[in-house]
Amino acid sequence: MSIGTGHTAVRADPEPGGPRPGKKKWKLALLGLVGVFVVLACYDLISVSGQVGSSGTVSASGTVTASAGAAPSTASTAPVPALSGSSGSSSLAAHSLGVASVAAFGPEGIADGDNPSLASRILAVGTDQPWYSQWYATPEFGDLRSGTGLLLDMGETVTVTDVRLVLGSAPGADVQLRMGNTPSLDMPSVARASDAGGAVQLTATAPVKGRYVLIWFTQLPPDGQGHYQARVYNATVDGTAGA
Repeated sequence: MSIGTGHTAVRADPEPGGPRPGKKKWKLALLGLVGVFVVLACYDLISVSGQVGSSGTVSASGTVTASAGAAPSTASTAPVPALSGSSGSSSLAAHSLGVASVAAFGPEGIADGDNPSLASRILAVGTDQPWYSQWYATPEFGDLRSGTGLLLDMGETVTVTDVRLVLGSAPGADVQLRMGNTPSLDMPSVARASDAGGAVQLTATAPVKGRYVLIWFTQLPPDGQGHYQARVYNATVDGTAGA
């Protein structure tokens, strides 16, 4: 609008310190856009949390523990090695076997054994009375016989891994473990110990099958009275029943 010649109306600018209307709208649009991203991020977090909660609980180590309804995990396990001669069942692990009967045994068999009436003592529980042989003048039986011992009848063919003995405390006994299905000195020796005394374990190099177990002394320990004599307080046969 013209007010006078040479004068043109000029619109006054807003105050320098005041906000401009266009700039305020731009800030509002930016804040709205940020709000949309925040909402989307929260939705994603809620979704992930719901998935973990349905399959399990995350532990401090980072592993997931399955909860009810989760699919069970499976793992392969290596088979337990089976005892030689067994069917592979873990129930056939070696254990203490029952002994049907025991008898004193000599070079000529049961009829030639030392102190046969005392043989059952080695199977008795809660007694400290041993079976003992006759006494001899030398560790080699005074050259009167080749040995003496005890014959254990297992009642059936079994698989034996070892025999545990409790002998007299004095060392000096040489003892063999023999096994077979016919009670005689022809049964093979499967384990032996020399200069033995106290607790002795006769372990076969491999599990052995047979019905009869012979504890056979070939050398005697001293008895403390100038003689030589074998003493056995207890005998335990370890293995598996059945052939």
